[in-house]
Amino acid sequence: MVRLITHNLLACHAKGCAVNNFPLLLQDVQIELFEQEFNLEFIRNMLPRLDWRALVDAATLASG
Repeated sequence: MVRLITHNLLACHAKGCAVNNFPLLLQDVQIELFEQEFNLEFIRNMLPRLDWRALVDAATLASG
């Protein structure tokens, strides 16, 4: 989830990426699952910053 959240915060800043630079397109991804402790403060701090539609789309693309 953390990498999907990181992905959700990234946009392309390369020259020529002025249009459609968010969210970055995921291609050829490998999924690894790791158990993590629930961190309520992290969730509280991150939720307002997330673009929910982009997060759902990225998770859907990654899951194939």
